[in-house]
Formats: sequence, structure tokens, C-alpha cells
Amino acid sequence: MKTSWKIFHYLLYVVIISMILISVMTFNTSVSYATGWKAGVSSVIITPDKPVWMAGYGNRDKPSEGKIHDIHVKALAFEDPDGNRAVIVTADLISVMLDFSNRVAKTIENRYGLPRENILFNTSHTHCGPESRLPLLFYIPVEKGGRIEEYVQWLETKYVEAVSAAITDLKPAQIQFTSINPVPFAVSRRLPSPEGILYRSGPSSYYTGGLRDDTVPVLSVKSADGTIRAILFGYACHPITLNIYKFCGDYPGFAQQYIEEAYPGATALFVQGCAGQLVPNARFQLEYAMGHGRALADAVTKALEGEQMPVTGHIAGAYEEVICDHEPLPDRKVFEGNLNSKNVVERRQAAYFLKKMDNNEPINESVPCPLQVLRLGDEVLLVGLFGEPVVEYAVRFKSENLTYKFIWVAGYCNDGLGYLPTWQIQREGGYEGGDAMRHMPFTGPYTETVEKRVVDGVRKLVENVSE
Repeated sequence: MKTSWKIFHYLLYVVIISMILISVMTFNTSVSYATGWKAGVSSVIITPDKPVWMAGYGNRDKPSEGKIHDIHVKALAFEDPDGNRAVIVTADLISVMLDFSNRVAKTIENRYGLPRENILFNTSHTHCGPESRLPLLFYIPVEKGGRIEEYVQWLETKYVEAVSAAITDLKPAQIQFTSINPVPFAVSRRLPSPEGILYRSGPSSYYTGGLRDDTVPVLSVKSADGTIRAILFGYACHPITLNIYKFCGDYPGFAQQYIEEAYPGATALFVQGCAGQLVPNARFQLEYAMGHGRALADAVTKALEGEQMPVTGHIAGAYEEVICDHEPLPDRKVFEGNLNSKNVVERRQAAYFLKKMDNNEPINESVPCPLQVLRLGDEVLLVGLFGEPVVEYAVRFKSENLTYKFIWVAGYCNDGLGYLPTWQIQREGGYEGGDAMRHMPFTGPYTETVEKRVVDGVRKLVENVSE
């Protein structure tokens, strides 16, 4: 009898302890997901299945010859407790054009009701991806150039597929944010000298001074059981470690690969920062690209192992296409003289504009430039700038806003054509200050009003999402 009574008490003790543990676990889960956020993620391969012209370097003379690894377009969708949604789309591409991103956004808006201001497109700016911009003034043989249009049309369907899959995948999630600093392999290629700014193309002569943005922002998405489903991270540095004829995501591609290996089942998405003048400190070997990717992946892993803040509150987006002016088109005689220039860039530019003049085609001296702000809860404000912004923009916007715990400034958003200088860099000249525009279908460099229009535009958008 005593033995039976002891067994009864033991079983009762086990039941009580079990109920307490279940209660604690349920309480913890309810606390973790009390915010009511949802998230969905997707990844779609966009590696061309046949040779196409590659992006990034004006001296390319042949199409692609295979791949190092696949390249992707990825989408991360969010939904806050009020049902507001936003999607961040990343890709292993040099850039996309404004009309491309707007077409994809319009398709998504018609299909899911997602407004334009709540979908942001970012590209890593890898120089070992397929060319996705037209027109450019690089040399592209006629027989090869047609494949760019064919690829871009196919690419558009893949973007829509990726965003649709992420939205369909929305499910309860815990969103957390952190950052880590530094990952110092980015250096400046603008070297001050008594003769002005020197553009350095070789790693041994890069300028190790000047501004950088070494911070690595990291946003993680966890499922109900605590498993990491998605990792959104960023860095500011040109992915020009490689100049090969094989498709490769460069260091961001390797970083995403290594992170996904460290967190099986998770999708890693890379957001490029304001990398205008920032380049890797070691180049032209595959091992360097892998090494930079490993350094970045290790930083992300370390950040995820440390303290993180939950993302709470609501989602809000704001978007505007500000009008920015380029210098006026030179006289026709200038282009006619440049047809015989020893500089191949001047010859191509002259031929491009003379053809437009002869065909009475419009030549615009002002262009729409997209600016975007995404508020992810009360903690993170993501500022998306067009083109290739110099790092000064990131430094400025981070120092201006104290409302949010973290200001994440990204370049190469929605439209990646042309460098975005500050007025000071515009006056200093050099590659980012105007020389690079000779490769673009623009009448000339931006005027010195461009910085004010960008800064004023972003400030207005921040006010809109902070109300």
C-alpha cells in the first residue's frame, strides 16, 4: 500500500512539473510572437542558361563562359500586426533600370495590392553578372547585344516569381535586428594629391584614409520554433574583386553562400550600401573574393550570436522620383570632332548622341531619380538611394536622424545607372565626380544641385513614415 502511494505521489509530481514547463514554454512563445509580425522569403536562380554579355567593365570583348556559382534574385516579405506589408528584393546583378523596377512593382501591386512605396529593389552591383542595363555606351557587338534584351525580359518574370513566392510564404515570425563593426576590407580609390583627386585602379595604390562605412547591419527572421529562416545583411563596398568571364556574385555571393551553410534552411540576402568610391583592398583572384565573403559572413555569424533587438511597431513606406539635372548637352561640333578622338569612350559617346540628333530623338537633360524610405517597426529605418551613391550620403543620413535605433542607408536601389556624388565630390571631379558619366546615356555629369535635391527628398520621406 505504501509503495502504491509513493508511486501515486511520484506520478503526480511528474504531471505538475510537466504542466509548469509547458506553461512556461507557452508563455515564452506568446511573448516572442506577441508583436504579431509575419515574414516570408524566397530565392530564385537567375543564372543565364547560355552565353550573354557580362556587366561591369567597358573593355569586355566576348560573352560569358560559364559560372563560378549560380546568381539569384531573392525577396523578403514582411507583414506587421495591422496587415501592412513591405518587400525587400535583392539580386546578384550590376543594377536594374528604373523602368524595370517600376514594371515589376506595378505587377506586384496589381496582384497583391502592395503599394509602390513598400517594395524596394536593391542589387549587389557584382561586376560578374549578366548585363541588365540598356542603353549603355560600352562596346557590345550587335550580334551579342540582342541577348541582353532577351535576358532582361526573362529576368522580369523571375523578379515577379520571387516576390510572389515571398508573399505567399508569409507566416508568424520573430524579427530581430543587430549590427556589428567593423569589416574593414573596403578602401577608397579617390587619392588626394596636389594635382587633385587621382583615380586608382590597382590595390597597391588605394587610399586607406577617407570615409568608409564598415558597419554590417543584420536583420534575422525566426520561425515559431526559433529556427532562423532568413538573414538580411549589408555592407558598403564595390564587388569588383573579380573581372572574369564567369558568372559570380563576387564577395556578396560568397558571403551569402557561407551564411546559408552556417544556418541550414535559411536564406541569406545581401543589401549593397553607399559604395561609390569604396573598393576591395585585394583584387583579381578568386581566393580574394572568397576571403572577403568569408570575413563578411563571419561578421554576420558573430552578430547573430550576440544581443539583438526585436523589431516592433508597424511598417510604413515612402517613395518619390525627384528630378535631377545633368549638365547641358555640348554643341554638335564637339561630338563631330570627338568621332576621331583617340579616347574610345569619347568616340562612343559622340556616335550615340549624333545618332539621336540625326533621328530627331529626344535628349533629356533632366531625369527622374527614385528615393525610398522603409520603416521596419520603431527600430529600423532603411533609406534607399538611386545610382551609385558615395559613402558621404550614408555618413550624413546616419548622423541626422536620432528617432530610430538604426539608420540603414543603401545604394543601388530601384535604379542603378550612374554615380551619385555630393557637391564637394562633383567639384573635385575624378571618376565618381563626373568622368564615369561618359559611359552613360546622359548629357553630362549631374549639376551641383543634385545633393540638395537628394537630401531634401529623403528628409521629406522620413517625415512621411515617422508621422
